[in-house]
Amino acid sequence: MPTLQPMGRLCPPYDAVAVLAAAVTAAAAAFAQAPPPPTDAEILGLMKTHCVPCHAAEPTHEAFAKAPAGILLETIPQIAANAPRIMTQVVVNRAMPLGNQTGMTDEERDRIAAWIESRRPQ
Repeated sequence: MPTLQPMGRLCPPYDAVAVLAAAVTAAAAAFAQAPPPPTDAEILGLMKTHCVPCHAAEPTHEAFAKAPAGILLETIPQIAANAPRIMTQVVVNRAMPLGNQTGMTDEERDRIAAWIESRRPQ
């Protein structure tokens, strides 16, 4: 008959409670620190900073006399109409802003994604 080898130390109930308490505390802290949903004003600000220099009726970026591909991102309706393209180019592929010349942060990309997701039909 084979002999049983002792297994590693099992987690006594008080260890399990401590682990569970730490997990609940961490989850509560993360939830409490979650930023509010992005507002239209916040998204307009991000677009004006990072996108409108090129994607405007009158671009200010020296490389463009008109908006690339005719895409204008100066108003909420224009941004909403281009949301799928923005999600792909800005959030997923990170191809825009071109060469990240404006220094868009990961947090800003996340805010744009959250705004687009919040506007999708439920």
